[in-house]
Amino acid sequence: MKVRILGCGGSFGSPLAWGKNGNININNSKNHRTRSSILINVNDKNLLIDTSPDLRSQLYNAKCIKIDAVLFTHEHSDHTAGLPDMRAMSLINQSIIPAYLSEDIKESMIRNYKYIFDGHKDYSPFMTLKTINNNFLIDDVKIETFKHNHGSIDVQSYRINNFAYSTDIKNFYENDIDKLKDLDLWIVGLLRYDPHPSHAGFEQIIDYIKYIKPKKTIFTHMTALLDYEELLSKCPENIEPAYDGMTINL
Repeated sequence: MKVRILGCGGSFGSPLAWGKNGNININNSKNHRTRSSILINVNDKNLLIDTSPDLRSQLYNAKCIKIDAVLFTHEHSDHTAGLPDMRAMSLINQSIIPAYLSEDIKESMIRNYKYIFDGHKDYSPFMTLKTINNNFLIDDVKIETFKHNHGSIDVQSYRINNFAYSTDIKNFYENDIDKLKDLDLWIVGLLRYDPHPSHAGFEQIIDYIKYIKPKKTIFTHMTALLDYEELLSKCPENIEPAYDGMTINL
């Protein structure tokens, strides 16, 4: 299995805007972050988690010309607004691409992207919606999923084999954190050092890592308040920040 970080930035990306660099060294390319998405290649399938607003350029840079399925973590626009870019993937491969999502965001996704799923006038639908609940299969790929808290809404964590992805996390529910034991790699959201109403801070995420004990942890969904080198210097062994284009072989 291969995991590529397509983008690892927060909702604004990083840097914020021209001359508005936050706390980052703008001369370090690893601080230039597009919005968060990842591409997973497993069993000859290309699985995309989230469709960031920067998706077209992300897939172009990854030299990716085929997506077999899309998995959505939640409905916030920094994770969904690139959905129309799936039309090119559909046309190139003459395929209808399945989108997997939780029941609680299905209605809003149809409302916001009706032409994608139902077609409209001269536009034929190019994706189908599939509702997920706990564990499911995409052909021969087993995917485990559960909800975690992101402030006022919930977000899906996904696990495939010994890899898991948990972006935009504030807290776990009940004993769900135990579903992340025995991981080779955990990619987890870290917005900034201090806690946010919808995101756990650095110390809380470190506590999660100490409990789960993954072999390797990579931070994603980072704002321009987090400089790559500074954050790396604060990280214990086997923990590091992501950067756009980072690829991990498992």
